[in-house]
Amino acid sequence: MKNNRRHMSLWGAGTVMALVPLLLAGCGSSSTNASSSSSSTSSSPPAASATTTALKPVKGGTIIQALGPLVSINWYLPLRPVAYNSLYDAWAASLMYKGLFHIAPNGKIDFSRSIASSITWNKSGTVYTVKMNPKWHWSDGTPVTANDVAFTWKLIQAASAPNAPAPWPYAGADSGGVPQLIKSFRVINSHEFQITLTQPVNQMWFEYDGLSDFMPLPEQAWNRYPNNVDQELSYLASNGTNVNFFKVVDGPFRLTNAIQNVSWTFTPNSHYDGHKPYINKFVLAYETSETSEVNALQTGTVQVGYLPLSMYDKRSELTNDTLVPSYGYSIARTILNFRSPSVGSILRQLPVRQAMQMGIDQQAIIDALYNGMGVPGTGPVPLHPKTFLAPQLIHPLYNYNIPAAIHLLEKNGWHMVNGVMTNDKGQKLEFNVEYDAGSSTTLAMVQILQQDWAKEGIKVSLTPLPFATMLQYHHQPTKWEIQTGLGWSYGGSYPTGGGMYETNGGYNFYGYSNSTMNALIAATHAPQPSPAAAQKALDAYELFAAKHLPNLWMPVPEGLSEVAKNVHGVRSSANNFTDSISPQYWWVSP
Repeated sequence: MKNNRRHMSLWGAGTVMALVPLLLAGCGSSSTNASSSSSSTSSSPPAASATTTALKPVKGGTIIQALGPLVSINWYLPLRPVAYNSLYDAWAASLMYKGLFHIAPNGKIDFSRSIASSITWNKSGTVYTVKMNPKWHWSDGTPVTANDVAFTWKLIQAASAPNAPAPWPYAGADSGGVPQLIKSFRVINSHEFQITLTQPVNQMWFEYDGLSDFMPLPEQAWNRYPNNVDQELSYLASNGTNVNFFKVVDGPFRLTNAIQNVSWTFTPNSHYDGHKPYINKFVLAYETSETSEVNALQTGTVQVGYLPLSMYDKRSELTNDTLVPSYGYSIARTILNFRSPSVGSILRQLPVRQAMQMGIDQQAIIDALYNGMGVPGTGPVPLHPKTFLAPQLIHPLYNYNIPAAIHLLEKNGWHMVNGVMTNDKGQKLEFNVEYDAGSSTTLAMVQILQQDWAKEGIKVSLTPLPFATMLQYHHQPTKWEIQTGLGWSYGGSYPTGGGMYETNGGYNFYGYSNSTMNALIAATHAPQPSPAAAQKALDAYELFAAKHLPNLWMPVPEGLSEVAKNVHGVRSSANNFTDSISPQYWWVSP
C-alpha cells in the first residue's frame, strides 16, 4: 500500500541501494485499444552483478543488516498510522506482505513479480480494473483473492476517518486519491476487482499513488470483527508489534523473533510462491551509534550496513566489505510546525521562512560534512534522477545570503534586539530544533544551522531525540517546533505533493495550508493530454513549492552502503526507485 512507499527516513542512513538508472519518463501509459489503456510492464528479473555471475547461489546461512543508529522497528502491520510510517517499519512489513504490484528499479511495474497480473482503465481514467495472478497463496494455503483486497479497502476507509480509534488515522489518507476519490469498489470474481472514481484523474498518478494502497491483507486470518470495523482497527493496532500475530503471510519471510532495540529476525516462508530465499535467516539489527555500526562492519558482526559520512576515512579499514555509493529517490527537509501554539504564527510568515532558507549554507554542509558527496535540496522533487525535476530547479532558488536575509526580515517588521530579531508585538525569532540523536553528522549540521541563523538574529536551541520519538511527536503540536535530520522517501510513487502539502494531506501533520498550492497539486492529479502536459503541471507545482517553502530544503547526502564480500545479490536486487530491500535474492558464499 502507498504508505509502504512514502515514508520518513534518516538522511543517508541504513538504506541499501544499487546504482540503477531510472528509465521512467512522463505520465503517459501505453495504449492497448481504442477504449482501454494499461500500465507499462517490465518482466526482467534482477540482473546478476559482476561479482556474482561466476558464482552459483548457495543455500543456507544468516545475513545481518544494521539499521541506522538508534533506529527501531516499531510497527509490523502493512497498514500504518503516521506515528509508525518510517522506512524501517515498511521494510519489516514488506518482507512478510506483498504489495499489489512490484515496481522495478527502472520505475516500471514488473507483473512477473506482482500479485496483479494486469491493470487496465477506461479512456476517461475513471474505472480501473485489476486482475490478480491466481498463483499467489497465503502461508496457510488459502489463495490470495480480491476479497482480501476488499478487506484492505474496508480498513482504509475506516482508518482514514478523523474519528478513527487511536493510533489511527491511516498515514496515507487522502494521498493518491484514496479514499476520498473512490466512488465504488467492486469484487468481480475471486481474482479480479474494479475501482470507480468520482472524477477523471491522471492515470499514472492514481496507478502509482492510489492503487498501491490496495495491498491484499489476510481476511480469513485477521477479520475478527466483520460487523464492527472500528473494533477491528483497534484489534489490529493492539497486535501491531505482536510477533505471534504475523503467522499468515504471503511474502518471502516470516517474523519469528523481535527484541526491541536489539534485533528483528526473519526466516523464510516455505510456502512463498515467488523467489524463495536462499538464506536461513535474515536479521535487522539495532545499533547504538555510528561507531558501533562501523565496528560491527569491521568485525563482521553485521554483513550489510552503512558507512556514516562523518567516518568516511574509515572506509580503508573495512577490507572485507564493498562500498556501494548511491542516491535514493528522496529529499531532505527541515520540517516546520505551523500548528505549534508557540511559534506557528511566526513560521506561517513567508519572509521568516525565506530568511531561514537563505541562512542554510548547503554547499558548506556538503563540503564539510558529506566530503563533497551530496547535492543541494532545491524543492520537493529529488535531483537524482532528474526524470520529474523541473529544469528551473537544478539549482536552489534561495542561495546562502545572510545580509539579504537580514534585510528581508527588517523589511517585514523585524528588528534586532540583543542579537535576536523581534517584532512590534514582542515576538522573537526563537525556536527549538529537534534532531536525530544517533548521528554525529546531523549534530554537526544542526550546529552549523544554529551558528548561521544566529547571524540573522534567529536563535535556536537544539534537542537530540531518537528517531522513533520524533515520529511520535508529529501529531502532538505542543511537543515540537522544528525538526531536522529526517528524509522523505517517495518509495516508487509519482512525486506530486498531495500527501505532503495539500491542506488535508495524510502526511501533512505540520499544518501547512495554501490555496494556490492546493490548486497546483490538484492539476497534477488531473488527466492531461500528453506526458509533456503532465510534466508541465508537475513543474508548476514544484516551482511554487520551492518558492513558498512549506518546509526548508536541505542538502541530500549520498548513501554509502557497505556489503560483506561474501554476501551476494544485495546490489543487483536493490531498488533506488522504491528504497526497498529484497533479501530473498541475497546469499552467502562459503
